[in-house]
Amino acid sequence: MFAWTVCAQEPPKTPAKPEPPIVRLVQPIGVEAGKSVRLKIRGQHFDGTNTVTVRGWEGAGTLAALVQSEAKAVTGFDATRIGDRLIEVELVVPASAPVGTNAAVVVSGAHGTSAPFPLLVLPAGSVTGEKEPNDGFRTAPGAPLPLRVRGAMEAKGDIDVFRVSLKAGTRLRAEVFAARFQSTLDAILTVYDERFAVVSAVDDSVGRDPMLEVVVEEGGEYFVAVGYANDLAASTHEYVLVLETR
Repeated sequence: MFAWTVCAQEPPKTPAKPEPPIVRLVQPIGVEAGKSVRLKIRGQHFDGTNTVTVRGWEGAGTLAALVQSEAKAVTGFDATRIGDRLIEVELVVPASAPVGTNAAVVVSGAHGTSAPFPLLVLPAGSVTGEKEPNDGFRTAPGAPLPLRVRGAMEAKGDIDVFRVSLKAGTRLRAEVFAARFQSTLDAILTVYDERFAVVSAVDDSVGRDPMLEVVVEEGGEYFVAVGYANDLAASTHEYVLVLETR
């Protein structure tokens, strides 16, 4: 007598449904009205036939992709955080572009369209780039207020320090824009007086982004330092620091 073994066949697997593009990060954080800028758009499910559209001002529209490639990996962050694909475009921001977060980037491909990713538009003529060395009190560059500076924490243990002169009774407002625009930077803000004593310090205020206001009792030089709350340094640790008096 023979025994027969019947093996049940697995049902055929349904192919995974293609997913639409997802924008994870746009660099740099903050674009300036009246300037052109090379945007690096990191994301997932970019399929090689993508188009990039910018919304937010009259005349905005589709931009030609100058680069479409794999995105360089960043230690400590996986694709679901910062993306594994990269698109680069040249964006000309008109001087009339509304300041704030009304603008957005959208990526479209064969399998759909991404959710709009917000762009921070800064006033024309108001933005300066970070100038090294600026990692200590004695090397901190001085700058008139209001100040909007773009920076990045790409070296381990990095700290950026900026020097401002304030009159007694002045209210200083300092705010970092980073995590709100999906930067990987978890910033910390600290204000020091000219004796290098801490006047005020803050970590999380608007989500993970720090913001503080302080009224200085004495006139003189003050130092505003941007640091970060973990040991990771990365090319995706970008920020915009806004300093102004009220």
